[in-house]
Amino acid sequence: MSLAEALATASGAPPRWLGVRFDANGQALPCSGNTIVCHRRDRDGRAAIADLVVRIAEGPAGDCYAFTPERSWHMTVYDGLLHDRRAPGFWPADLPVDASNDQADAFVLSRLADLPALDEPVTMRATGLFGREHHALGLALAAGSARQEQALRRFRDACAERLGMADRPGHDAYRFHLTLGYLIGWPGPATARAADSAMDALAPRLGDLVPPFELGPPELCLFDDMMRFRPV
Repeated sequence: MSLAEALATASGAPPRWLGVRFDANGQALPCSGNTIVCHRRDRDGRAAIADLVVRIAEGPAGDCYAFTPERSWHMTVYDGLLHDRRAPGFWPADLPVDASNDQADAFVLSRLADLPALDEPVTMRATGLFGREHHALGLALAAGSARQEQALRRFRDACAERLGMADRPGHDAYRFHLTLGYLIGWPGPATARAADSAMDALAPRLGDLVPPFELGPPELCLFDDMMRFRPV
């Protein structure tokens, strides 16, 4: 779904993450939990992504996004627990629904602490821009080889099995990505169409703008908002 289509189907409702993860001024709101991510650490690669963010921010509808800082850039390998999302399927069956946030983090740490690491570093490549249908924006990523893709999927499956969440909705269809920002305001229809055209024009050039990169190892992280993910 394009930004223009998302605008048309919103029927006047605010963007999905406005008032949830960011306010209308682009300030991060509390949204805590735990997750397993690989951070983007190489200097050249981070500079390439920073240049891409500037291109988007200065383009049509760029002022409608709250962009995340470089220190937060990561690829989620396994999306752990959001403290405020405790519905069936998104919360381990053997973790009490009324557990404190600290207890939830300790539960995940105890289950995943001795999880075998990936056998080798993983190289990812940008395949497109991701998330307009989810009122966000980021890089869609694919592993550099089928073997690495399978290793990432096995790692995700192992996390899910240990947490008792193998049946979580969306687990098998999960798409790897690197989030760059969240929509905090709607552009006008003409601006939305112009933004879609600008982003579509970037897509064939992403391989040059953001060359393939090697990720750091998977890290269990805690977060209070979308601005920093702290390895534990």
